[in-house]
Amino acid sequence: MDIPSLVDHLFRQEAGKIVAVLTRVFGIENLELAEDVVQDSLMEALEHWRFGGVPSNPPAWMYRVARNKALNIINREGYRRKYEKALSYETRSGLTSGPEIDDLFSDAEIRDDQLRMIFTCCHPAISPDSQIALALKTLCGFGIAEIARSFLTTDDNIHKRLVRARQSIRDSNVLFEIPQGGELETRLNTVLEMIYLLFNEGYSASKGEELIRYELCEEAIRLAQIIVANPAFQHKEDAHALLALMFINASRFRARQDEAGNLLTMAEQDRSKWDKDMLHVGIAHLSQATNNDRVSAYLSWRRSLSNIVSLRITPQRTGRASCRSMIP
Repeated sequence: MDIPSLVDHLFRQEAGKIVAVLTRVFGIENLELAEDVVQDSLMEALEHWRFGGVPSNPPAWMYRVARNKALNIINREGYRRKYEKALSYETRSGLTSGPEIDDLFSDAEIRDDQLRMIFTCCHPAISPDSQIALALKTLCGFGIAEIARSFLTTDDNIHKRLVRARQSIRDSNVLFEIPQGGELETRLNTVLEMIYLLFNEGYSASKGEELIRYELCEEAIRLAQIIVANPAFQHKEDAHALLALMFINASRFRARQDEAGNLLTMAEQDRSKWDKDMLHVGIAHLSQATNNDRVSAYLSWRRSLSNIVSLRITPQRTGRASCRSMIP
């Protein structure tokens, strides 16, 4: 992979993680600072790796550079007073120097920080239309133009939503934390809607030459899996339903296009190309989503689970079982 492609890949895969970690370190009040320094770090990676080679652990390299850039900005005389009160205890105590960096960048810490970021973006102090836009921009690396197309609106409108969202965070003293109790379940709906939009953007891309943007779909699935894996959630039927929708749709990726790159309807697809492992995972999540009488908004299944299993795995079987957004 060439250097520009690698940096672009890392931006989509890692930028949201690093922003989340830096936000915990430097405070949600400094969210824009975290985003700016991550962007600067990616640009530095593009230049440094071109001449010095790619490091053995690119994400960790980027985190160290981003952390150092943020500290340098804060320590400048003109910025010290602005950011000093917002700095977390970890920063003031020097936790972000030395070997402790590896602890902050561990998989468990990153997952927790991403959950904090998701629920912070979806805080009730932020208007509903701005919540998803902020989450897509901050956590998933969406550009303003991509978000605008997802909402069928203008770039300027999305920019205003993001400005309002960040202002609401400051005005309401929103905490960078995972909500507790009933508030956690209430805010989960907005989180899942954001993940659903992310998957749809990848499943039917709104820009570029690629009709399917696999990385976006993988990111959506990964975020939903973080939610399902967290023991804080007592009711996960909607999350399982969304994962069922995404896995079952993603299982048909290889069959969705012909050799010329044209999209094929389900009836036209070669079912031998469907990914049966992903299909089985999707069906397992479907089973978890249908443990009670409640039908999730993310599914419009009208057949029993046994019929769905037969339909999906046996190419000769005919019938129809649809998800909320079963795109061809």
